[in-house]
Amino acid sequence: MKFKLLKLLSSLHAKIFGRPECSRFNEILVLLGLKGLGVRNYGTKKLSGEIPFTKSVLLKIDGPNNTILDVGANEGNFTQEVLNNSDFLNVVAVEPHPRTFERLYNRYVHNDRVTLLNIGAGDRDATLSLFDYSDRRGSTHASFFREAIEEAHHVTAAEWEVPVRKLDDVVSENELQVVFVKIDVEGFEFNVLKGLGETIRRQKVPYILIEFNEMNIYSGTFLRNFMDFLDDYEPFRILPYGRLLGLRPYRPFFAEIFTYQNIVFIRKELVLS
Repeated sequence: MKFKLLKLLSSLHAKIFGRPECSRFNEILVLLGLKGLGVRNYGTKKLSGEIPFTKSVLLKIDGPNNTILDVGANEGNFTQEVLNNSDFLNVVAVEPHPRTFERLYNRYVHNDRVTLLNIGAGDRDATLSLFDYSDRRGSTHASFFREAIEEAHHVTAAEWEVPVRKLDDVVSENELQVVFVKIDVEGFEFNVLKGLGETIRRQKVPYILIEFNEMNIYSGTFLRNFMDFLDDYEPFRILPYGRLLGLRPYRPFFAEIFTYQNIVFIRKELVLS
């Protein structure tokens, strides 16, 4: 009965509003629906849900030998949330942009719980070009894809050559016990994951948080790629105030939305417990 009513209403809407002059109205309806599904909620910390969710799990993983990887740390705001809401957790803050890293370094150089790495993270050791706004001293949009600056933001990109490493090697060399990974690298997230695959499998990292947005168009990465790679995890889109929306079973129409959202992957055994 509900399905028949929905079909009737959708057909009626299409007949009435399926015309060019109603396009803006239809776009507004879509945008409102997306926000309810955890998409494009970048207005505040509470609306994005990233920080409320993170706070809710920090107590579960807080321990003197545990480490959080903040990949794409920028100036360290996520790192600061970890420090403010835990007693023992250590943070490895990874930031490739030389100018942004200066500010990150000055902020945390004297903090014993933070390790600072001026490198990019990827699936192989290399030297890659990092692109950002030419008129700024570092931004949150810096990306290994030139299109992320010039096409998405319609400005001329400046270019820096930066070292990139596999985080598996960083973890092994420093004997880290990783309990949470946050990745926000403007389209390069899947490369980071592939370079951390051994750690994820061996240590059974409980939580992996990624930002998924339009930059994944330039990297050619779908949410399905993440879900297949992390098949021992349950994927959730983070809603306002840290609420979670499950993304299985996989439905392309609702999953492959190329604009800002936070996706958290939680080990299946934790979801079931």
